[in-house]
Amino acid sequence: MPSQWADEPNALIPTAPFSQDSSHEAYYVATQMALAHNGIIRGLNSIYLQAPRIPRKDLDTIRDFLTYCQCWCESMHHHHDAEEAEFFPSIERIAKSPGLMTRNVEQHRAFTPGFEAFQEYASTCRAEDYDGQRLRSLIEDFAEPLTRHLRDEIDTLRALDVYDSGSIRQAYERLEKLLMATDNYRIAPLVFGTADRNFEGGMHNFPAVPFFVPYIIHYLYGRRYRGAWRFNPCTMWRDRRELAFTTDDGAGTAASRTEGRD
Repeated sequence: MPSQWADEPNALIPTAPFSQDSSHEAYYVATQMALAHNGIIRGLNSIYLQAPRIPRKDLDTIRDFLTYCQCWCESMHHHHDAEEAEFFPSIERIAKSPGLMTRNVEQHRAFTPGFEAFQEYASTCRAEDYDGQRLRSLIEDFAEPLTRHLRDEIDTLRALDVYDSGSIRQAYERLEKLLMATDNYRIAPLVFGTADRNFEGGMHNFPAVPFFVPYIIHYLYGRRYRGAWRFNPCTMWRDRRELAFTTDDGAGTAASRTEGRD
């Protein structure tokens, strides 16, 4: 693996201090959320690292990369909208503490302006006008408040260990169902392609699905926007791989040339 991969520049969230603690479901919920948040971070890092290295004259590759950025934004919206609509209110009802999750909602609002500017660029930029450094600058405007929120939310979830364990698990399972009701063509390939099954020594199976699901994602749902998924840091089987564009010469890696449009 090259020195630069999708575990930087924004650091992933470690789960080892609590993921093996089965004394309360809050630790399971915190672990699952941390793994989901790490997928968000890997996707953002992949965009950040590859943005200035996309060949300027390859308009098809630029269009695919902008599609990848759009899908990442859509996944972010889906995740945080589901939290605010279902999960956070459920936790406050369980805790009998209105406003318990307000800080998390406020953190959503803190990174929203920069995030929306990035999404607007990814959605409206013409391939001919693409500027990788501009894209990087837009990410830098919201990456810090976003990643701080993604880390802080895990601490919030761990602290739920003073409430009814089973109810906390049920609230998370309801959130999971909402998250699974997603666009299988634009979000599912991103979720699987940003999950590293060897994270922390392979102690996690995330997303936990039957063995055949990655095949369905890769060969069925992944085909519609096939060119976009070459920018994923992992395969649909959740194995780490070299980023598609890691040099400034515009040549790309073998993966970028063979996986994008075969």
